[in-house]
Amino acid sequence: MDHVDSFYGLFELQHHLHDKPTLASAQTRPRTIPDPQTGRPLAVASVEISERGVCPACTQLGAGGYVSFVSDLRLAFACPSCLKLVWMAGA
Repeated sequence: MDHVDSFYGLFELQHHLHDKPTLASAQTRPRTIPDPQTGRPLAVASVEISERGVCPACTQLGAGGYVSFVSDLRLAFACPSCLKLVWMAGA
């Protein structure tokens, strides 16, 4: 799976010469993405870029993206370091 597929079209990976890769919100993005456990479509509520996020998978500090969903308490973090969407349990 390449980084485009791993972010489900929600984010675009940007490379800078001397910095770590960052993410930008995709200009055209899907309204739903598949639930990683069931495959059912989850409606995307919001997509936000954070300059100071910490990836729950690789624990790298840096710019990443958060995704929230309609009627689902989970969040997902898009990590430009490990190039994947990491799912987090909701409260």
